[in-house]
Amino acid sequence: MDLHKSSDALAGLSVANRRAKSCRGSAMRIASMLCVTLWLALPPAWGQETTPAEDLAKGHQLAATVCAVCHVAAPDQRSLPILNPPAPAFASIAQRKEVDKAWLENFLTTTHRGLDRPDGMPSPYLLDYQVKQVTAYLLSLRK
Repeated sequence: MDLHKSSDALAGLSVANRRAKSCRGSAMRIASMLCVTLWLALPPAWGQETTPAEDLAKGHQLAATVCAVCHVAAPDQRSLPILNPPAPAFASIAQRKEVDKAWLENFLTTTHRGLDRPDGMPSPYLLDYQVKQVTAYLLSLRK
């Protein structure tokens, strides 16, 4: 009788070990995929300068994905903004007199939402090179 209980316990332990190994394997696959995704999202090389055309293309891509949640940021964005009415369109922002490279870079790195302005734009949490790219795209919309 004790031998039977002992073999049942070992069988249960074996199943638990297989499940734990399976979970570790899944976690490793997820971690590997995350690392590859982050690696692909990084700039071509640390400290390497990009061309204005590359900045413009990447800025357009960022605007059409990140900024398009609230703004009409690009004519080819995949979905409408969630805000109704949406935040100002990028084409409209680009035409404002005060908007230039320095103004945009400052605006994109400053928080505009707080207790005094609960409806202000939240920080998009862009990295420095992404701010440069979105700025290049927005300024390209000037007429």
